[in-house]
Amino acid sequence: MRDFLKAESYFIRRDIMFKGISLLFLIASLVLAIWIGGKGGFEIGNLAEPLTIVTPLSLFFYFIIPVYVCFFATEGFEYGSIKVILASGQSRFIYITGKYLSVFKIIIWWILQFTVVFYLAYMIAALIIGTDIGNRNFSADLIQVSRVLGLNILYLSAYAALIIMVGILIKRTASAVVVTFLIIFGDFMISGYFRDASSALLRGISDHALTTQVMKFSGIYVVNSQHIVLTGAKSFMEVVLIPVIIIAISLSVTYISFGKRDIHA
Repeated sequence: MRDFLKAESYFIRRDIMFKGISLLFLIASLVLAIWIGGKGGFEIGNLAEPLTIVTPLSLFFYFIIPVYVCFFATEGFEYGSIKVILASGQSRFIYITGKYLSVFKIIIWWILQFTVVFYLAYMIAALIIGTDIGNRNFSADLIQVSRVLGLNILYLSAYAALIIMVGILIKRTASAVVVTFLIIFGDFMISGYFRDASSALLRGISDHALTTQVMKFSGIYVVNSQHIVLTGAKSFMEVVLIPVIIIAISLSVTYISFGKRDIHA
């Protein structure tokens, strides 16, 4: 497993698409920090407050990272490397697990990169113009930010498990990318269009969609002009269980399917 993970890390570091997305997140975090700070005057109530500004932007990740995961999941079939890897003695279980763990590391890296660069750019700009830094609600803001970052990692991991399953089942990158877009935008549309449906079933589906949960814990979910946030143990348990169930089901299907099917790269 360790050798396979090292090989995947080497591939990722040399991957042009990975470098391009990393650059995109870097530029986006810098531009957003200056633009948002410029509009708001770089006011800082406490050291964690700039992070509360960036967390509502987390939906941005869900339109980019799953697409990269799709390419990463299918590259073995596209270039034929999967046959070489399995022929070298790596088991199919290790192959899938290694792919998923590699994606998990990528998710953490991109979230931290975007968040840290935004924070540093915002704080440096604020210090340059002489903004005073307060200390009100520091603990509450820090807890909120930590929760949102952790949930983003969990939900992106759920998307990753789902997309890896799609990639392994379909094998063809072009077809898998199409399905990935359908999953991303389909979930987004379900969350939006079913939200105000007359059917209780459709509203229930919308309320449990991944996009809905992401908007809830990010603090940007609005229904009938009412701002909906996570409150109580039930809502927090629900927001954690949904991605955990998706991860468990997706990986189980992937392991079973990949273990039984012939490899035609």
